[in-house]
Amino acid sequence: MSGSTISYDIPGLERAINEHSKFILTCHVNADGDALGSTLGLKAVLARLGKKCSVIVPDLPPTTLLWIPGAKSAHAYEREISACDQLIEEADCIFMMDYNAHSRTGKLGEKLLSLDKGSKYWVMVDHHLDPVEKCDVMISNPEASATCEIIYDCLRNSIYKDQIDVTSASCFYTGIMTDTGGLSYNSSDPDLYLLVADLLRMGIDKSEIHDKIFNNKSVRRLRLLATSLKKMEVIPGTNVSLIPLSKPVLDKHRYMTGDTEGFVNIPLQAKNLVCSMLLMERPDGIKVSLRSKGDFSVSEFASKYYGGGGHFNASGATMKMAFEEAVEVLKRDMKEYYTAMYGEENKIKEQE
Repeated sequence: MSGSTISYDIPGLERAINEHSKFILTCHVNADGDALGSTLGLKAVLARLGKKCSVIVPDLPPTTLLWIPGAKSAHAYEREISACDQLIEEADCIFMMDYNAHSRTGKLGEKLLSLDKGSKYWVMVDHHLDPVEKCDVMISNPEASATCEIIYDCLRNSIYKDQIDVTSASCFYTGIMTDTGGLSYNSSDPDLYLLVADLLRMGIDKSEIHDKIFNNKSVRRLRLLATSLKKMEVIPGTNVSLIPLSKPVLDKHRYMTGDTEGFVNIPLQAKNLVCSMLLMERPDGIKVSLRSKGDFSVSEFASKYYGGGGHFNASGATMKMAFEEAVEVLKRDMKEYYTAMYGEENKIKEQE
């Protein structure tokens, strides 16, 4: 935000853009609106400056986000390995957008780790806790609502502020809206609304963007949501919900990347639940998504038990075991964590 830009390395960002000509913008696996919005928004700015720039995502973006300006031009590493490797080798500057550890980018991360660190100029722009990688320019703010908020705030306070147009502004607005659920959570900073007002003044089509974000779901996805809610349970002795989605269930509903976006937030609509967990059986392991409200830290839980991490109220982890075992382990560990936090005497309020 305007008050926090003093801690952002804006001169470093300006130097990175000014002194380099071939850019690679990367983001994490299962790219969401913030990951795509921040990379594509920055790409639009770099293109206006005449820079050569490519966006490389680890895997295919969800079809529900392909409407974001420039999304269809992004390269999916898992589908274009040779071509992407060549683009990476030719680049002189690489941006890490919306992630802070190469482990979050799958096979793309393996390629990035194999590079001679000194052969590229590295820039990180992210809002997750505890950066792992060390870059030439580190722009990190875990208190920001989204990476799109950070990169837009930096650009508008830089010498490149006049290069932000309605296209890049639409991308940045999209990331902020998706990472805050339309400003419904992680959005209490008053300065955020001033920033959003700036984006609106640039002429973005707010109504169209909201419609594409929130009213762009398939009937198939809605049926998967219905099944998920039927499978939801409250872990005995806690005010924590769990939604287990095994591979057979996902296959039955012809799961596609992005289909379960937002599912983990829904149980928190129950007045007494303080934490919600979504467990998904994926080819690379059991994906755990965690959300909470109030003073319940899911980042601490994910880190302590599974080496995961994220934000205080939004975190994740990966478990390497059979799905049924993972369900029981997660219940056991959460019961232990919950009891340690609230005490045995805590009275569990009945969920109606």
